[in-house]
Amino acid sequence: MTKTIQKFLSFSVLIFSSSFAAAAQDTLDYGLYWFDENNTSVKAIEQDGTVNNVSLNYFDPTKPTIIHFHGWQNGSSQNNYSREDFLFDYNGENVITSASWKVRDWNIAYFYWNQLADEAEVKDAEAKIWTPNGPRGMRYRLNDGSYRTALSPNKSVSDIAFEQITSVLSGSTSYYVRLSGHSLGSQLATNVTKKISDAVYNGTVGNNLTVDRLELLDPFWSADPKSYLGDANGDGNTDWVGEHARWDIQTLIDRHNLPVTWYKSSGILDIWIGDRNTILEGMVTFIHNRFWYLSGPDFVNKHNQVVPWYFRSMASNAPEEVTITWWGARRTTGKLAASARTSDSRIQEMMGDRYHWDQVEGRYTTDPSDDQFERKNY
Repeated sequence: MTKTIQKFLSFSVLIFSSSFAAAAQDTLDYGLYWFDENNTSVKAIEQDGTVNNVSLNYFDPTKPTIIHFHGWQNGSSQNNYSREDFLFDYNGENVITSASWKVRDWNIAYFYWNQLADEAEVKDAEAKIWTPNGPRGMRYRLNDGSYRTALSPNKSVSDIAFEQITSVLSGSTSYYVRLSGHSLGSQLATNVTKKISDAVYNGTVGNNLTVDRLELLDPFWSADPKSYLGDANGDGNTDWVGEHARWDIQTLIDRHNLPVTWYKSSGILDIWIGDRNTILEGMVTFIHNRFWYLSGPDFVNKHNQVVPWYFRSMASNAPEEVTITWWGARRTTGKLAASARTSDSRIQEMMGDRYHWDQVEGRYTTDPSDDQFERKNY
């Protein structure tokens, strides 16, 4: 389960005034890590591009693969380089969410960029997804709170992830790849999906690497134009990151009929620095998760709980879709709503601006097995 964002997510600049007796060791680690059913991980590829030989229990090229991208990690380095994983530990529950994926013969991985994402200002971490030449370059944080550049990569996080994933999966014979991203990580997952699609189209990677599904877990795009993006569409205005996400997703839908789901679990985009990106809602399958076991104003934990909800949802059947009858009662439609278990074809069927889905059952429990979602007209 996420350990760092819940504790440190804050949309204000933090000032660290602590002094340290000695400088931290200059170290930087990032990249793809495979997980097993016990939440144990191994590094998939070294920073020099060497692909590690790992046991089939971690990665089997004949099996489908899901890779998850975390988001902003403000303060995680000072917490002993704390990283997210697949352990959900909440209110006495202790669930390893990767286990249900492994038992269904999936490869499951995290792409870590935690030291690079450890910025007091979320927009500084966001820029690194797109460019190595943003306001903070590609600096990284150490466990004494200082920033360094000696070991900084010379490319964006999206380019790093693209290169690592295409190298590691080059021999995959399952022909199935799914990417998911949480918060800022949704931008990273989208960018990598588009880069892979471009590479497949220009023949530099095989079509066995084409991403088959994209999952946006309470995504975040900051508001306002970004100088590092320029004006890609030539409309005379500097682009927003949310615009680029829409353009890339539209291209991916046009090229591949790509199933894309947006799981909205909080009001994180409703605060002053977020881009609501409402046009995108009508392009994808749009889901409202209602985590009412958390207090109403607790948008931070509601934002983060979507990650364990999604990965835990592989353990149960896809949730039922319901509608409201004219006399106010609920009835099942015989169709399914969205979760990790829902088929790609059903996600494709749900996409567009005709309906969205709102969670009406299972709102007071963390287990997705009792969830229902009401189909609503836009």
